[in-house]
Amino acid sequence: MTDVAKETMIDEVLKDVIASVRSNIGTKKLSGTAAKYLQQPQQLSLQDDCLFFGSRIVIPTTLRNRILKQLHEGHPGVARMKVLARQYVFWTNINADIESFVKKCRNCQEAQKAPIKTELFSWPKEDRPWNRVHIDYAGPFLGKNYLVIVDAYSKWPEVIEMKSTTSTATIKQLTQLFAQFGNPETLVSDNGTQFTSQEFADFCKANGINHIRSPPYHPQSNGQAERFVDTVKRALLKDKDDANSSETLQKFLMVYRRTPCPSSPNSRSPAENFLGRPLRSTLSMLNPPRSILKNRDEKMEQQFNRHHNARPKQFEPEDLVWVRDYRLGQTKWISGQVLLRLGNALYDVLVNDNIVRRHANQLRRRETDDTPTTPWDDFDWPQPSSPSPSQSSSSSSPPPPSQKLPPSDNDVPATLRRSERHHQPPKRLNMDPSLKSYV
Repeated sequence: MTDVAKETMIDEVLKDVIASVRSNIGTKKLSGTAAKYLQQPQQLSLQDDCLFFGSRIVIPTTLRNRILKQLHEGHPGVARMKVLARQYVFWTNINADIESFVKKCRNCQEAQKAPIKTELFSWPKEDRPWNRVHIDYAGPFLGKNYLVIVDAYSKWPEVIEMKSTTSTATIKQLTQLFAQFGNPETLVSDNGTQFTSQEFADFCKANGINHIRSPPYHPQSNGQAERFVDTVKRALLKDKDDANSSETLQKFLMVYRRTPCPSSPNSRSPAENFLGRPLRSTLSMLNPPRSILKNRDEKMEQQFNRHHNARPKQFEPEDLVWVRDYRLGQTKWISGQVLLRLGNALYDVLVNDNIVRRHANQLRRRETDDTPTTPWDDFDWPQPSSPSPSQSSSSSSPPPPSQKLPPSDNDVPATLRRSERHHQPPKRLNMDPSLKSYV
């Protein structure tokens, strides 16, 4: 306390506060930071030439950095530092100073957990088959590798058993497939070596295909193919005792293609939306048609944002960021700088003279020692929470109007097999995690 008393007597702000407390002048003749201490004068007291706010000693400016280092011993984090500080010390904007101190601690930032997920930006809904195609490899699984292709519009799947997964073998199978259905405009894949090779890039360029690769270690960006890979594996695992796995795979594809799919337009089967006709099966029955939306899936985005408490997150070129590092034996986060924004949530980042591509969920803002801090509040008081702008805007926005595709001249009406009575669609339960009861 001797050092605190000595520094308090030479601190310009605290000298005025102590003089005001002793003379009961009040806040009329004080301004700036000194006036903030006197907003609750009944909490101020003097003891041994030290100023106290309640039971906590007021630390002068010159000693605050030393106190912050003591509070940060063992790297306890922001929350524990604030709890510890509330028992011993006080000064104006102490919460903001603690948060800034932790953000500038390199060890804390490199070991930090993943940030809150950014808002979901779903793929645009396609309006015709085979316009955007998602591909991925499944395996090795049960001793074999499979090339999985899924049409984004109709959900029509193709699964090809592969003896080799090289770029040459992949291009050979895709050439045969594109000869049947034509070249898609967009091809989405992960960052497998067969998809990142120059040979594959030349193949896409020669066929006029826009090849899009998902960010490394972010399978959600290629979720259409990743999800079906899981479906194929579970289907093959159920019949793993069958000696003829190729026949099992074809049976599964036959059932999947002719079964009505809720995520396919108008809830029809993939075969109906892709080929324009149902496959020969008594189980291929049409559900009540649903409108096709060309914009993003706002309902899914709202559910995702509410479930994960997602917040808007954007970065601009030259922004300093922490980048997720997935190398073994390295720190979780490394420093980098944003070079280019490629989409709603995709960025090119400069890291150690290398350009890496990262999703917004794999980036965090990085503050330097000279970054100015913004006070969260003047005192160590809880602040009322306010609704997020993204939640309020998303909840108040009306659903987009439904749109229908114009009829095609090549469409052949299917033969009616039942009455033309109007069937009322079933009322399904809309899950809302915020509700405790649906009664």
